[in-house]
Amino acid sequence: MRLPLVIGGHIFRQGSVIVTIIALVFVFIFVIQHMTYTQTSGPSTGFIREAVDQALDSINIRFKGRISPISTEYNLLDLDETDPRLAELAAEKCTIEWMNADRLQQDHPCVIETIRRRYLHPPADLDVPYNLVAPNKADPSVGQATSILNYLGNQTKGFFIECGALDGEHLSNTLYMERTMQWGGVLIEADQTSFGKLLSRRRKSYALPVCLSLQPYPTQVTFKVTYAIGSVQESLTPEQSKESNMLTLQCFPIYSILLAIGQTRVDFFSLDVEGHELRILKTIPWHKVDIKTLAVEWDHVGEKPLVDYMGPKGYYVFGRNTVNVGNDLFFAKNDTRHR
Repeated sequence: MRLPLVIGGHIFRQGSVIVTIIALVFVFIFVIQHMTYTQTSGPSTGFIREAVDQALDSINIRFKGRISPISTEYNLLDLDETDPRLAELAAEKCTIEWMNADRLQQDHPCVIETIRRRYLHPPADLDVPYNLVAPNKADPSVGQATSILNYLGNQTKGFFIECGALDGEHLSNTLYMERTMQWGGVLIEADQTSFGKLLSRRRKSYALPVCLSLQPYPTQVTFKVTYAIGSVQESLTPEQSKESNMLTLQCFPIYSILLAIGQTRVDFFSLDVEGHELRILKTIPWHKVDIKTLAVEWDHVGEKPLVDYMGPKGYYVFGRNTVNVGNDLFFAKNDTRHR
């Protein structure tokens, strides 16, 4: 199994075999030197063992924290939150270019701090009134909010994620929860025009003008701007890439965003990203989060691939929405079946 290696504050990614070998050579030389000393001065075997341990510790090879297959799958550092190296990594050459080029781990401090510093907008103060186009419309969703709240027993003060939040009002799956049920959460909208309107609504939730990454690391992508159905574009002709409605946007894994907010327990995850839903779900380290319910649009992906993926993750389908603008599957965690 390959080892994560940290030398001078730098974490070398898996596959840096040469670096690991060089580090071990230094350890070997260190041991030989102490063995020579043993022959002349005669320290105990315990001293030599301690010297070897110190040498290994000096180059910070984490034998105890070897990368597990699941951490490899989800591209995780998996450093303990008390590890002093986290502070060094947060400041070490932390740029967007480095973050994307090196495909930094979802839980890398640089990724988390970049989200906090550059992209995360705080909630509006509770005493600031909403600025809505249709303030008398209690629930602008097309059944999602009602279905989820019914399942959760009209839970109050929950936490949501809404990806594909549009302007924060039109077709919002979470506005009713926020206004009436005292929920809070995070609103994610990649379309910059829609995001500007979202901020003007004075929602009482965090907001980010980014897209969700289709990979377990930060990426920059081309985004096609089309109101309500904007989406990430992966295959473009040279002519298409020059179109005025094509923008370059920064994407982050959803897990990175949750870490930046400090919230990994989620009561409702609304995912509507025009065809990339399954790929986004596959970036989530499910063993690191607790997501109770989800509404996932299935138009482009189809129901079966979503059900086949979510089943082994511990989720079952408890409902469907077949309205033209909201073809969703409603998932719930198996341990909530009693509701």
